[in-house]
Amino acid sequence: MNIAAARAVRPRRLTDHWHAARVRLSPGWLCFVICLVPYLAAAAFVSLSFNALLGDDGVSRVEIASRILFSADPHLGAIGFVWSPIPVLAMLPLVAAKPALPVLVTQALAGTIVSAVFMSGAVAQVLGLLRDVGTGRRLRWALTALFALHPMIVLYAANAMSEAGFIFFLLLVARALNRWLRTRESGALVATGFYLALAYLTRYEAAAAALAGTGVVVLTTFLTSRGQLRLRLRLTMLDALIVVAPFTAAFAAWAGFSWVITGTPFAQFSSNYGNAEQVAAIGLHPPQTLSTLLANVGQALHWMVGLEPFLPLVVLACLGVIIRRRDWAALGAPAVLAAVLAYLFFASVTEQVPPQLRFYIVEIPLVLLMLGIIVGHRDVTASSTAAAPEPAPPTRRAHSLIGVLCPAVRRRAIAMGALLVMGLTIPLGFQIVANPAVDGSFATGLQALMNRGPLTPTERAVELQFAPDRAVSAYMDSLHLPRESVLIDDFDGFVVIMSSSHPDQYVITSDVDFQQDLADPAAAGIAYVLIPQPTGLVQLDAVNRAYPQAYANGTGIGTLVKTFAGDKEWRLYRVVGAS
Repeated sequence: MNIAAARAVRPRRLTDHWHAARVRLSPGWLCFVICLVPYLAAAAFVSLSFNALLGDDGVSRVEIASRILFSADPHLGAIGFVWSPIPVLAMLPLVAAKPALPVLVTQALAGTIVSAVFMSGAVAQVLGLLRDVGTGRRLRWALTALFALHPMIVLYAANAMSEAGFIFFLLLVARALNRWLRTRESGALVATGFYLALAYLTRYEAAAAALAGTGVVVLTTFLTSRGQLRLRLRLTMLDALIVVAPFTAAFAAWAGFSWVITGTPFAQFSSNYGNAEQVAAIGLHPPQTLSTLLANVGQALHWMVGLEPFLPLVVLACLGVIIRRRDWAALGAPAVLAAVLAYLFFASVTEQVPPQLRFYIVEIPLVLLMLGIIVGHRDVTASSTAAAPEPAPPTRRAHSLIGVLCPAVRRRAIAMGALLVMGLTIPLGFQIVANPAVDGSFATGLQALMNRGPLTPTERAVELQFAPDRAVSAYMDSLHLPRESVLIDDFDGFVVIMSSSHPDQYVITSDVDFQQDLADPAAAGIAYVLIPQPTGLVQLDAVNRAYPQAYANGTGIGTLVKTFAGDKEWRLYRVVGAS
């Protein structure tokens, strides 16, 4: 072998491998990494230093993941079937590391890490979606940065809630559907259905996206197909089947597992802890008068405009651009996000869900997508093989300069307008996010975070929202009880369980013998029962349901041992007849 050949086959140095890896890092992955670092820092701060910004739903999901692995009766069925499974399943690898790093569970750090990862992925998808609709490189990076800095996006990147994962999968749906509308690639249609299924397994509101996406596919295939009516209908049905099959499979599988394990296919509706029961427990009901309905509509519109003040203007401008370009395919991706927003708007104003600002978070990527369509300066609908039109013969130099400069000036003005729109949403959006009249718990937590002086009583209460539950957990751990000694419903007692060093001392709702033990605690060997004060959602607590007078005087349970005072009060009863 000669020297030249030997040099050609010599092993690469470490620097060569690093250079190759660096070159292969795509813009999407680069964007993901850039966002992940600060989002993880915010997640750690929220979990370890400032629990006021943690969401109850996100924290409870950490406890669900923990009980799957570390309860007295660990099993996958403990995942529960009231809410979608992906937010819990995503936490399992982190929760499994609890023995080495307990704060992953005790401080809900696993939940905030997962939301940070999902939101970083969502920001990367925004960058890709803006590229897909024809936004220039520098402008799409600037718009993506403004999206990533939006107060709602930052908050839900660090509070362990499921919104981050939901936005991530919805953006994947939007990108895949947009690609299919542009290219008609079968793979893009399959991907659309697959991502719709994942979105549904993250939040049930994805059903609205599935309906809209399927409608877009059906309409597009039928109107653009050629041939006889029978052939067009067949092609339409085939495309619709491709996009709806994965979603239907996910829907049926989740309902089937729920039916087999819990006896009901749709626990989110029929369970004692389902959405209908929770809404009723906090006193919500469908508006009985037109004035109430109009008031709810006004409130919802106020919140939407508060999050995105230029929403009406952006919608009109986007429709105008699409009509002018005759780019009807550009309607597909916004339709998916708009369908989810429309459903949540309807559910909110009819009080089918609690009136919370988080239900309108989809509005933020929707507005950004429409801005991307508006500022997209290249014709994404044109075929790359189409012949370029012959340039018009030059007339006078002044006309030539105007012809060259006007489009550039117009594009620059539109781009600056888009940046201004997104830039102003940051301070204006923060005003509504930090308004206690809009979203009490998170807004008060943000105010406490910014308060450089002594906290107000309300701010202190929000910052210490989990303190009573952790005091209960610490006291129970100090008793050094054996396994399955304490009965508690972890619907409201999730922080008590996840804060404990010995979660197997509790008998909780997901345990196979819970209902039997609840019916006769003494016979089951239960020594203690923990009962929360039955107000608001706590009325759904299984112990309070089974023993309505137990919290007040121990009727049916036993004798009072200790009361844990606080904003949320607990009482510990010793079971009569327990050894």
